[in-house]
Order: sequence, then structure tokens, then C-alpha cells
Amino acid sequence: MRYLLLRYNGLYIFDENLENYQFKEIKLDVEDLKNIYKNKLPDKIKEFLNNDDTFIGQKFEGYKYIDNKEIIRKALDKIKDEKYDNELLIDLLKEQISDSVSKDELIIQAINFLDDLNKSLNLFMERFREWYGLYFPEISQEIEDHEKFIKTILNKKREELMENNNIKRTMGGKIFDEKDIEMINYIANKIKELYDLRKKLEDYIEKSIKEIAPNLSEIATPTIAARLIALSGGLKELSLLPSSTIQVLGAEKALFLHLTKGIKPPKHGVIFNHPYLQRLPIKNRGAMARTLASKIAIAARVDATDKKLIYERLKKELEERFNELNKK
Repeated sequence: MRYLLLRYNGLYIFDENLENYQFKEIKLDVEDLKNIYKNKLPDKIKEFLNNDDTFIGQKFEGYKYIDNKEIIRKALDKIKDEKYDNELLIDLLKEQISDSVSKDELIIQAINFLDDLNKSLNLFMERFREWYGLYFPEISQEIEDHEKFIKTILNKKREELMENNNIKRTMGGKIFDEKDIEMINYIANKIKELYDLRKKLEDYIEKSIKEIAPNLSEIATPTIAARLIALSGGLKELSLLPSSTIQVLGAEKALFLHLTKGIKPPKHGVIFNHPYLQRLPIKNRGAMARTLASKIAIAARVDATDKKLIYERLKKELEERFNELNKK
């Protein structure tokens, strides 16, 4: 019987007593090392092996191995002066880092970017409305929705807006000349471009989440599904959470106040925006949130493992629960 120890620089073949060994230098590349980390033996190594060979502390598919600490220590002591190809190890590390980037991490970055974009848009719009209010305050007061407001006033003069909205008189300042109006319209156009960017980003998130988590996106809605993945740190991480934790994801501040100051615990986090919760009376939302969180937990686990499509059954059960609570 021979003992084998596979290292980055080649194969060490020990005798039965681990007293003597042969070294077979084998040129391994990054793909070979990736297979080794997956417990798969590259073909270029198999040609040196016999049927009764036993690997020391290394498990490979189809080959014997021994996990004895004393034998491992003795073998490593024999080859402690071995030299490694540092460049190969660096290449392997880079490859592993590259392979570790998953699709749900892209979604996490996209949803975080969307949140930052929304904050910026709200900040810009507050300042812009103050500015525009000096020019035509009535239209600013009439349209509350920021995006609708921008689209309404874009590249339109005050007189045209007054006629379109049946406004006979304005308190807007008379000091505005052509260059003032030009600057206001220029900024309005730039803000409109940011709203267009937001729509494109939302479409990207919705399409991406449906690819990696089809069940979750159907049960939770694509936007809520993306936020749950972002809050938990990834689809796999979300799939490991109990439904009680999923129910309050996004309500960490309220949960902290409950634990520290004894106020009522939150009934829901980001799932509060789900259509089923929004359409129910407040007193029934807690029960619906528990049911929804449990279905989300099931959907996430399936999406993270075998990718079967089960959302039709889950949606039916959710709808039945919603109708039951709605009748109450």
C-alpha cells in the first residue's frame, strides 16, 4: 500500500511506513486546482496511481483516503521544505474570488443603487420645487407627485401651463427673464433623465430577480424579493432564515426599540408593501404577514436549491388566506 499527498507542486508518494517517498512533479494549472478543491482528481494525476493507493487527509471521488492526524502530521513533516509556485496560488485566489461573485450580489448592488437614487431624487426635487415655486407656485402646489410634476412643467412656459390648468392668476415673480427660464428647464430635463434611469434600473432588477428566484419574485413581488435578498445578504442567506425573521426584515429599528424599551414589536418589515397587506384592514395585517413570510421562506428555499416552480400552489394558498381574512 502507498500513501499519497497531493500538493500544488506535484504528487508525493510515500511507502507504507511513511519513511521514504517519491516526488512526481506535475504542472498544475488553475483549472486543475479548482477541480482539486471540488474533490475531483485531474486526469494528469490519475496516471501515477495504483488501485490500492490511499490519499492522506484528502478526499477525492472514487479514491480511498485516511484522516488520521498522526499520519498527516508525519507526512507534512517530511515535506516541510517544499516550494510552491506563488504565482499559481495568486492566480487561483483571483479565480476563486471571480467565481464567488453571484447574480444575487449584482441585485444587491442594484437595489442599493436604487435606494441611493431615490434619496437623491427626493433631495433634488425638494430644492427644485422651492426654486420653481418662485416662478409658478400654483402648479407646484397642485401636483404632489414629483415625477408627474417634472413631466408636466418640462419645457413649458408659465402662460401655457396656466391655460392648460385653468389658472387665471399667479403669484409667481415677474423678474424671470429668458436665461432664468432656460436654467430651470435645463435642471428639469436632468431630473427627468434621473427618473428615466430609475425606471430602467427597476426593470433590470425585476428581470434579474425573476431569473434567479422565480418563486420568490412571484410570491413576494419582484421589488420586495430583491429587498429581502439585499437585507439578508443573498438568496442562500435568505433561504436559511426562519419565517419569523423574514417577517420583520427591514424593521430592525422598531425591533431594537421593542427589545430595549418594551414598545410593541413590529408585525412586518419590507413585506408591509405587499398588495395583500395593503388591501387588508390594519387589525388583520399581522396574521397575513405571518402567512406571507412562511410562503416567502418556502419559495426562497426552493429557489436556492432545486429551482422547481412551486409558486402557483403557494399563490393559491396565499389567496385563500387573504380571502379568509378579508371576510373577517
